[in-house]
Amino acid sequence: MLENSKVKTQKLKIDSTTLIPASKSQHKVMSMAQLMSSFSSKMVFLKKGETVEGTVKKLTPQEITLDIGAKSEALVLEFDKSNVNNLLKLLKVGDKVKATVLSPESEEGFPVVSLRRTLDDLIFSGLQKIFEKEDSLDVYISEATRGGFFAETNEMVRGFLPNSQVLSEYNLVGKTIKVKIIEFDKAKKRVIFSEKATSYLMNPLEIEKAVKKNSVIEAAINNVTNHGLYVSISTENGQLVEGFIHISEVSYQRVENLQNMFNKGEKIKVLVIDIDHENRRVNLSIKRLEKDKFEDVKTSYKKDQKVKGVISSIKTKGITVKLSENVLGFIPEGKIPPQVTYKEGEEIEALIEDFDSRRRLVVLTPVLKAKPMMYR
Repeated sequence: MLENSKVKTQKLKIDSTTLIPASKSQHKVMSMAQLMSSFSSKMVFLKKGETVEGTVKKLTPQEITLDIGAKSEALVLEFDKSNVNNLLKLLKVGDKVKATVLSPESEEGFPVVSLRRTLDDLIFSGLQKIFEKEDSLDVYISEATRGGFFAETNEMVRGFLPNSQVLSEYNLVGKTIKVKIIEFDKAKKRVIFSEKATSYLMNPLEIEKAVKKNSVIEAAINNVTNHGLYVSISTENGQLVEGFIHISEVSYQRVENLQNMFNKGEKIKVLVIDIDHENRRVNLSIKRLEKDKFEDVKTSYKKDQKVKGVISSIKTKGITVKLSENVLGFIPEGKIPPQVTYKEGEEIEALIEDFDSRRRLVVLTPVLKAKPMMYR
């Protein structure tokens, strides 16, 4: 009996130490390894300046936070209030964004990030859509500069408005106007605005289709300047095209003051010379619809012909001589002998040397009664 009892006890001890405890110990060790492995794979190690992906968790004027996979949510830090306002306008909770790490861990224990790059991408992507759709937008004219104005969008993107793209009023600083984007480079963050594009056709290829070269059309004068006339042309589709008539294309005769010749709103007949791709308008001419009367002058007068005229003006570069009512002659300074003097109103005899078609002048050489010494 005793021996049998010892055997049973011994078996019981063996069973209790080998089966039950050993199985529990092995189970605990495996679970801890798995737990550590799982924890290590989920940990995020941040570095200052790196770009991380995250999800917008909180979006309020007081606080914007992201889930970037760290042990706590990242705080978005933007010192510029306009940036914060743009983020509130362009983002929503749940959006996926890219952020730049400013601090892997603040004193409070959470990461600090910036969304400036994401914001720039959102804003310029929005402007690109406006540019591609040729939509209008409001801009604030913040500053006048050489050749135009600096203008800012509602998102505080700064662009350039050239003087050539202003409709009529040039005192624009401090005003908000409606414009279109005519040039856009997202990579360089370059934006060119046009106020005229809100009223006029601006695509050079479309202008070429609407207005044919060498055609005669009617135009309405929008502005009279010292150097030329700005006009508008109405196409068959009812679209407007801007045109420009340089002062040299107004008349074959010399033009001194365009304001005395033309009025704003006046309608005139013009000839289409070509398309100005750079300024997105049409170059026009008035004088090419008329006969060049200087050709008649070249027929009426001949080279080496002796003519008489009255001196109308004396200047450093030479003497202007009135040959007839509409014909002027000119004696260059180099053709006037040093010892000879002239005065306005004096009649003079001269030989025709050449014709200056550009300046509409007959080039003369004075006929001298006695040849002075050292005369060229």
